[in-house]
Amino acid sequence: MASRDDLAALLRKYEEIRRLRVASRGDPTADPRDAMAELAREFPGALREADDLPPVDLEARIAALRGALDGSGATARWMQATARFHALARGALSAKRWLRGRRSAGGALALLEEHELATHPFPEDARDWRDDLARVASPPGGRLTALVFDRLAVELGAPVAVLRLEVFGPRWRPARRRTGAIEPLD
Repeated sequence: MASRDDLAALLRKYEEIRRLRVASRGDPTADPRDAMAELAREFPGALREADDLPPVDLEARIAALRGALDGSGATARWMQATARFHALARGALSAKRWLRGRRSAGGALALLEEHELATHPFPEDARDWRDDLARVASPPGGRLTALVFDRLAVELGAPVAVLRLEVFGPRWRPARRRTGAIEPLD
């Protein structure tokens, strides 16, 4: 189950996406790259949401999270799936960086010690992948996101396709080349 801290973090993420959209509409010359990089570091996949999540869905997620936090609404499965997706993705990306592009984890498992994890920004998330470094080194189809969704599906007992919709919203579509800009509000 997503914790109160997880829900508060998701709310902060969606409010930041909204802030970036409003800022880009108010000043088209503003450079949001630093804010976007920080958002992506804490919430891998958030840039896809920033690009693809329609304003009405963004506002609905903000309202639902506020309701879950103040007790006037329930914690929906999409909240749990999204929070866990970000944690798994952060950990997989940390492990991938730690592997430094190795194609095979080989003896790397023995090298990933607690003192090394302490240097990662999200050590608990990286620890989740400690026993699966070979798959992180060579994820299904070369896509780390596919590996994350495979693990999420097992943890939550739901099909990957359903979880992709819950995490990325009803207008989810396969990855495309990103423009590097936050789409303004409609």
